[in-house]
Amino acid sequence: MSRQFFYTLLIALSFTLGAAAQNFDTSGDSMLKGQYFVREILIAGQNDDANGTITSAASVMGVVTFNGSGNYSFSGTTASTASPGTSTPQVFTGTYEVGSNGLLGIQSLADPTQTSYGGVSAIGPSAFLASATEGTSVDIMVAIPAGSNASAASLKGPYSTGFIDFLNADVTMVREATMSLNADGAGNFGSVAVSGTAANLGATPTNQTVSAVTYTLNSTGSGMVNFGSASSAQLISGSKTLYISADGNIVIGGNPAGFDLMVGIRGLTAPASNATSSGEYYVAAIENQLTGASPANTIDGFYGSLNATGQGASITHNRFQTFLYDVYDYTYDNTYNVLSNGTYNDGAFYQYSLGVNGQAFVATGINGLYSLMVGFGAPQFSASGVYLNPLGVVNAASFAPITNPIAPGEVITLFGSGLAASNVNAPSVPLPTTLGNTQVTINGTAAPLYYVTPTQIAAFVPQAITPYNGVNYATVQVVNNGVKSNPVTVRVNYTAPGVPSATANGIGPALAQHAGYALITSSDPATVRETIVVYGVGLGAVSPAVGDGAPAPSNPPSQNTDTDYVDFSNPNDPGNLLFAGLTPGLAGLYQMNVTIPSGTSSGNVTVDISTPDAYTQEATINVAGAGANAQARSVVELSHQRPKRANKKSLVEN
Repeated sequence: MSRQFFYTLLIALSFTLGAAAQNFDTSGDSMLKGQYFVREILIAGQNDDANGTITSAASVMGVVTFNGSGNYSFSGTTASTASPGTSTPQVFTGTYEVGSNGLLGIQSLADPTQTSYGGVSAIGPSAFLASATEGTSVDIMVAIPAGSNASAASLKGPYSTGFIDFLNADVTMVREATMSLNADGAGNFGSVAVSGTAANLGATPTNQTVSAVTYTLNSTGSGMVNFGSASSAQLISGSKTLYISADGNIVIGGNPAGFDLMVGIRGLTAPASNATSSGEYYVAAIENQLTGASPANTIDGFYGSLNATGQGASITHNRFQTFLYDVYDYTYDNTYNVLSNGTYNDGAFYQYSLGVNGQAFVATGINGLYSLMVGFGAPQFSASGVYLNPLGVVNAASFAPITNPIAPGEVITLFGSGLAASNVNAPSVPLPTTLGNTQVTINGTAAPLYYVTPTQIAAFVPQAITPYNGVNYATVQVVNNGVKSNPVTVRVNYTAPGVPSATANGIGPALAQHAGYALITSSDPATVRETIVVYGVGLGAVSPAVGDGAPAPSNPPSQNTDTDYVDFSNPNDPGNLLFAGLTPGLAGLYQMNVTIPSGTSSGNVTVDISTPDAYTQEATINVAGAGANAQARSVVELSHQRPKRANKKSLVEN
């Protein structure tokens, strides 16, 4: 790859969308203040046997009160498999941290030895989602602000609702459901049509009707919902505690003695379109994969973020925790078509239902995946002067959103306003740390710069920004002509892989080449058994080491110190990787010389990079000439799968 080609790529990106350890940003702690209703369900252990049997589980339900400065108190009930079918009153205290961008770390209510991570949203107001991903458990926590002067009339109109239940903490009884709860404002939901799947009901899509569903609400916004007599033959049944948010946009519920979660969001007020799914959402989920998993049930949880374009596409980051794989970061894209009722299917993992005029969604699993994923719209930020968008620190190749960590040697793109006086590109390597009187500091260290513009900057993450040095968070700040922007803190990991695309937004054809450096296109496709060159960013440490922003050597070349894999829409059939390291003569650009395996399918396939702590699945290449052994794997077989790998350590070590 020529130097000019790489700089052309970086300039194209500009027109699209020794460091010390850094503590988590607590400048947003005041976002959480006062009383919140909370529901957390946690699976604490799972056997690696044929059935994936749950060994222990816990749940929490009640009121958590935040003091606005990092401490909370809880009053409610807890349940666990140690005392099946019962709940116990509990009162305790804990701690939390919120960054300026709404990123959240909170001491788990169900297991105070662990921290749940997530984000504080714009709706609720300031409702939040979180999941424990760095310990030994899998969970989801949803909390909504409590109101006052509520009554049955506070709950009126349709609510798009998702539900998951690990009934009796038994994987053979797991179930999920979607429904529209249409409240009449007088305590009645009436007859509710429920669609879903239950493991004990044949594990096939099922439609049921629950008649005479009723609810109550007291003045604080808490109450009960009654789905009739409890029955394992029903997707949802029995009485559940019910909470409504202060703004009336969210309801959550569950059985205090069980391991279920119900989340409803106020229905749309106008017909939906692709434009309704727009902007950034904080997400969290808990799920159980049945089909295609080994063992038959694989429980996972995640937090992350989803950036929807408003044009039927999105880029997602999930931080996954399972009992079978090491925790890892997963970035991927989806294309879809939003129907007028606000529903859409991504064709791979989930069926979505939008609500609150597109500011929230609930999603349940498809293709053998039992899941409840919830998305709440992230706050929107703006300011005058030199301003770095608190959500605007992203991978320059994948454009994975804000919860995706940054990594040493990664190229990142910063979005904001007033970042520079004009457009200036680095003339050559080594890259300068000042362009047009603009600098970027990461944990106080000046970062090499590729380009600066008033609204975007591409910067090189210094090699010292790594968990190897005890650095688990990085604070990014722009300095324009001596004027500092607001600081933005993000997480740090060893790697954060991304593949540049021809559209310069992480989606679409990858900037991958034939061995002769001709670009792979639909009119000049790759072929199976061909060795191609795939480019990437964020693949982490190399040997021999290269100075920050300096050109990579050619003799010997700098190779990745981690073991990496490249596959083509099939993580269980990686290509033969002949070289992975920095492209000689350039700064921050990695290349992987890889032979496409004979089992690869023809057509557009994703170019997937797997590192010991991350997996990215976005950009595509076109492949022709699939061999006789090629098999088109079903989407569900590939869902949530990656090779079992040895991880270094967790993303965040407190």
